[in-house]
Amino acid sequence: MAYFPFFIELEGKQCLVVGGGDVAFRKIRELIPFGVSIRIVAPEICEAIRELAAEYPKLTIVCREYEEKDLEGMFFVIAATDDEQCNCQISERCRQRRILVNVVDDKDKCSFYFPSLVKQGDIVAGFSSGGNSPALIKGLRRELQEQIPEYYGQLNAHLGQLRPAVKEHFDTEEQRKQFYRKVIHRSRELSRALSVPEMEEILHKGFTQN
Repeated sequence: MAYFPFFIELEGKQCLVVGGGDVAFRKIRELIPFGVSIRIVAPEICEAIRELAAEYPKLTIVCREYEEKDLEGMFFVIAATDDEQCNCQISERCRQRRILVNVVDDKDKCSFYFPSLVKQGDIVAGFSSGGNSPALIKGLRRELQEQIPEYYGQLNAHLGQLRPAVKEHFDTEEQRKQFYRKVIHRSRELSRALSVPEMEEILHKGFTQN
């Protein structure tokens, strides 16, 4: 069954990761750019995670076995241990408490899947196979990543800064769409993001639709 791709703001949300190995590290590394507060519980923590914790102040390490009390206050949980029984228990308790849970490599115990991500600034695309073939989705992600111009994240940020002025300047949605098409077309011609002053010049001098 296909899963609907909700996009949720995670800034400041509480996440529990149970497990301290390479799999947990990969999940944590993908979450960090989204501003999540992450608590890691495991008796052993790999060096890669410890290095992340030294750089990322919202990452907390607790060196002990998982306890059910660790679920308190969590928005979502990732179970990434080598203990199938522990992962199963985490999944059951999370479902009882209505906490989103992902059990790595066991789709039947997940209430959400961890997508394969393409991220450039605030532009984010997520891919999921419904838990059927992560390898296929990773290939698709690489193909898309190669097609997105490297300046799109910056272009998106500049358009966001100018958005209030665009809404004030134009009376209709169609006029705004024409303006955005002009800016994007010009950026593609130059193979770079137009600066905000350059966009303002187009805004105030007028434009023709391409």
